[in-house]
Amino acid sequence: MKRLHSGISTATLLGVFIMMVGAPGLAQSQDYYGAKPYVSPYYDPLFPEDNDYEPEDEVLTDSKLRALIITDLGISPFVNRDDIYVSVKNGIATLSGDVDDRSEMIDAVEIAYDAGAWRVQNKLHRREVSDRPWAELSDRELAREIERELSLSPFVNSAYITVHVREGVATLYGGVENTGEIADAVENAYEAGAKRVKSRLWVDHELS
Repeated sequence: MKRLHSGISTATLLGVFIMMVGAPGLAQSQDYYGAKPYVSPYYDPLFPEDNDYEPEDEVLTDSKLRALIITDLGISPFVNRDDIYVSVKNGIATLSGDVDDRSEMIDAVEIAYDAGAWRVQNKLHRREVSDRPWAELSDRELAREIERELSLSPFVNSAYITVHVREGVATLYGGVENTGEIADAVENAYEAGAKRVKSRLWVDHELS
């Protein structure tokens, strides 16, 4: 190895030079990774409490699911999000508040399923109720009407759905092929005349 007249090797001088100037590309690399902080594509400045997304976290937590439902309700032209409150626990979404009509109620429930909820508890109420078909039918008659609507629906497999009615409130039990079928079954129950519909339906992948 060559040495300079002072007795210092060229390798030593090269090491000192790199320490002073920096390795090629090092400064550029540091500037690149520190240039911009991560901003979630779901960020909503109007609702900062719902913006807890992490880029490396792919798990749909309760808070993230709630944020997705709220966002989707907000952009839907068929739902007034201001009057709907959303809570999520263990993947189960609960919708409460007021809606204008049955159609808005069904849309809100379907949006919650589409966002990723594995079950939706519908506690929404209609502001004005002009018709009262459940008041004209006994619970048994109403259950039969709902079962008839389900059996006639081209979008629902009623073979695995059980209907229970009490004081005009219908509860649907059983397995379905997908979340869209859950929304259709709930809509059928309302069309049959139910005062309110509770869904205890779940997606059974063995049926698909």
